[in-house]
Amino acid sequence: MTAVPALRRRLTSAALTLAAVAAAATLAIVVSPGGGGRTIAASDPALGAGGELHNVDPVRIYDSRPESTGVAAPAVKGVRQTGSSTAVRFDVPLLGDGGIGFRPFVDDDQDGFDDDVLAVVANVTVVTPTQAGHATIFPTGTSPGTSSVVNFAPGQTVANSAILRPGTGGQVTVHLETPIAAGTAHFLIDVSGWISTSGYETRGARVETIEPVRIYDSDLSGGNLKGARKVSLPIWGAVSTDGGAAVVPNSADVVGVIVNLTGVNAYGGSKATHISLVPDDFDPNVPAQQPTTSNLNLVPGQTRANLAIVPVGDDGRIHLFALQGETRAVVDVTGYLVRRADDTRGGRVIPLITPFRAFDTRLSDFHAQPLGPARAEPWSFEAFVNDVKVNGTWVGDQAGLFGNFTAVGLERQYSWAPVRTHLTAYPYPDDAVQNSPDECKPAPNISNVNLGENEAVPNMALLRYGDNVNVPSQLCVFNLAGYVDYLLDVYAVVLTD
Repeated sequence: MTAVPALRRRLTSAALTLAAVAAAATLAIVVSPGGGGRTIAASDPALGAGGELHNVDPVRIYDSRPESTGVAAPAVKGVRQTGSSTAVRFDVPLLGDGGIGFRPFVDDDQDGFDDDVLAVVANVTVVTPTQAGHATIFPTGTSPGTSSVVNFAPGQTVANSAILRPGTGGQVTVHLETPIAAGTAHFLIDVSGWISTSGYETRGARVETIEPVRIYDSDLSGGNLKGARKVSLPIWGAVSTDGGAAVVPNSADVVGVIVNLTGVNAYGGSKATHISLVPDDFDPNVPAQQPTTSNLNLVPGQTRANLAIVPVGDDGRIHLFALQGETRAVVDVTGYLVRRADDTRGGRVIPLITPFRAFDTRLSDFHAQPLGPARAEPWSFEAFVNDVKVNGTWVGDQAGLFGNFTAVGLERQYSWAPVRTHLTAYPYPDDAVQNSPDECKPAPNISNVNLGENEAVPNMALLRYGDNVNVPSQLCVFNLAGYVDYLLDVYAVVLTD
């Protein structure tokens, strides 16, 4: 590991390959390892729509519950014990006849699915598990990595966003595991968009990363949401709850927004509920009009966050729906999707072939030291950025990343005082505000992960690097209370011009 000053943790160097070629000057083909020979990307000098996002209205493509109809689901898939194993695996079609039609179906090479889909943007949910465990998702035909998409406790319905890269047959494999004892669970997948390969000619949208900003807090807008409630949130020209300049352009070219949605379900009127974010308006008092997909599921007493990539409606708004009970809802913007007509690199999202474990503070390589209360520490991604390569060639500058950010092992500062905390990841300061080489600026008023004792909570995050030219590609992580470890699995990078 690179020697660095105290408190500056740095990433170990690792050569990486990408699942798409967004900026190659000559023809390049990348084949998914172990993926049955499926060609997942091809690029020529014209970049086309490679790495661009294409929105779809949120739709449920998989639901293992037996009462569900109209979705591509086989028989109930639960976590069941076989011999000494407490895990089960099953395949889910993302593409082709068994999945979702992202565009008029074109099977260019007669392999059963559309080769222009590089990855799918989804919300995955584990429903009413009877034992604690975790879920891993990986391209069918490949080996599972170490990154869990969802960690769950008995009785909790838990969701997390994911970037799913299809494997053999246009499918992903779901691995559900309950290490302590056998149990059962149900599984859902809701899709809100997809990422195109560079062979796709139709334009999508690019990701514009921003410093995270809070645009809605029900505490500041009339109080908790009670009953079946809808809140319409302007995205075009959106401003922070503190006021000031717009954080999203007031433009019809903004076709989507990337938010961290947090729900607090710890009030006298709280019930098991869910919160949805959708692009189209509806009447919350008409059950048939209520959203059929969810972004966040909450049991009473729970505080939880989840990333969502939401298409923006024709009126420049998105709409938040809380099903029932009494809930506080918070929406933090970390980026937006914008149409661009050029063939430059900026804003293209390129999934890694395999998620990369960037850091894990439990390990000696990363100081094996939890982050203390009211503390922030910087992380350098310079080595990571320089090692992201395609066929041995550096992919170029990057604005940030999509990663699964997980907090674990929260311990009390005082043995007699129960503790809850949240973690915030944000850009390292630029030269104008930097006080010392190892000092993070104060954390913004947002959160990425909310955590209680005896929990392991992952949440997908869009993280923007700082702009400090002297210490490039750095992030800060802030912990509110207690002592907590955390880790980051990188799923995709966001390019910059």
